[in-house]
Amino acid sequence: MAKSKKGGFFSRSFSLPNSRVRKGQRIERNIEERQEEEEEIDEKELHNVLRMIKTLAVNAKKDFKKKKVYRYYCEEMIDRWIPDLKRLLRIRSREERRHREEADAQRENDRRETQRELRNFSKGYDNKRNRTDEVAALKNKHEDELVRQKKEHDDVMTAMKREHQREVDRLQAEKEKLLTRLSQTAGDKLRENNPNFSDLSDPYRPTKLSEMFSELYDNQWTDAMEILEADRQEKRAVETLLNILMKCFELCQESSESQLSSLRDACCGSLKKDKDNLVKSATKKANEMRREMATWTINGSSIYHALWEKLEESFGKDDVEKCKLYIQKCVQCCWLMCVQDPALQLTVWTIGTKMDGYNMKSFTKNGQYVDFSVWPALYLHKNGPLLSKGIVQGTNQATV
Repeated sequence: MAKSKKGGFFSRSFSLPNSRVRKGQRIERNIEERQEEEEEIDEKELHNVLRMIKTLAVNAKKDFKKKKVYRYYCEEMIDRWIPDLKRLLRIRSREERRHREEADAQRENDRRETQRELRNFSKGYDNKRNRTDEVAALKNKHEDELVRQKKEHDDVMTAMKREHQREVDRLQAEKEKLLTRLSQTAGDKLRENNPNFSDLSDPYRPTKLSEMFSELYDNQWTDAMEILEADRQEKRAVETLLNILMKCFELCQESSESQLSSLRDACCGSLKKDKDNLVKSATKKANEMRREMATWTINGSSIYHALWEKLEESFGKDDVEKCKLYIQKCVQCCWLMCVQDPALQLTVWTIGTKMDGYNMKSFTKNGQYVDFSVWPALYLHKNGPLLSKGIVQGTNQATV
């Protein structure tokens, strides 16, 4: 509702028209509300348009009285303000109403088509989701089955691998055992009656015994020498220690031969002379047994105690007690040298023997002849190759 000012163009109030829908036309509520929002009449704008139309009419009347011309005002009114007024008052021509109805019908058709497509899409989506759920269920079912089968397969393969590994280990151990036996047999044949070859796995092979013999001279002999020099001269102390060593070697030779004979008799008993091969085999076995028993023999056996008693008889308890550590090492070395097959050999030189740089080395004095022996030379066997040089005191005077 709006009123004009005093002397204005309007003498009554205007009521704005309401939007109406033709009977039988089905328009959704949201479309109707949108149309009402779009077609709401702006009262202020409507009064402005009416005021301009009134102004144009007044001016046209004045100009018509003066110039008898009002074309300009009529054209502006027709071209500009009348259409605005019609728009605001929602006054439409038949053509506009037809276009409007067609547009509404098109929108309604588009809306229905959109709803139909939406329903189809929703139906397709539901079908797809159902199929997806079915596929997921089948996948889970088959995955469980695959997991179970894979676990069974892995268990079977693991058991087979373990069994195969056990078989491989067994065969490998058998192979190693056979190779060891073959190597041992080949080594025994190579070393049989050939002392130049030794078993490298034997901790008491000749080269090791040579090292042990040298350590005996460097360590225990030196300690015993210092003890004996306290009550006797150097030469006499040297002779005492050398005699103890040679006596140990002699007693060990006798005892080892006796032990070998006893072992051989125990292996083959009383044999006739025509069984030489059996005797040789028994001797070989007895030698192996004697060598295996060597460490036990020199650590408290009856043979060991018998050796000590004989040494006390030869050198007296006083000297034996003073040189106890030296004698223990001498017995050990001499016994291990005597149980070799063939036995190692010790050699000393008499006074006046010409010096030989290959087999001897000087003690404290050099010379062309031997004054006295200090330490024997060690050979692989009788008349065999040298393992360790002997030590002698040199002199330039030949003794007759």
